[in-house]
Amino acid sequence: MQETMPQEIEVRYILPAIRRELARIFIKEHKRSQKEAAKILGLTEAAISQYQHSKRAREVVFSDAVVNEIRKSADKVLTDKNAKQRLMAEMYRITNLTTVRQVLCDIHRAQSKDLKHCNVCFDEELITIKTN
Repeated sequence: MQETMPQEIEVRYILPAIRRELARIFIKEHKRSQKEAAKILGLTEAAISQYQHSKRAREVVFSDAVVNEIRKSADKVLTDKNAKQRLMAEMYRITNLTTVRQVLCDIHRAQSKDLKHCNVCFDEELITIKTN
């Protein structure tokens, strides 16, 4: 059986959960419509509806600290004239938060029992690209 890579966990679980929180913040806190939230996030209205009704991305629950970081990102996306580029930058920033990386690792370990002591995501020696 092929091992799941951390990047696959990120795409399947982490990114949708971040989008879910952004959609929730845009709609509930910034009083944007579902249609506006979909446009900002580059998603369909159906996807936004699924996020709102917990039919998509319900496996990951972020801490209050992470939700606050996502809230800051939502504010930046809404005020930046180049919202698409800002959205990409903020998604990247959030996925690299230590607490989010830990969530990714926890999911990965739960799916792959032989990774019980894995620490690849936090081992600078393993993930640093040597150029010399």
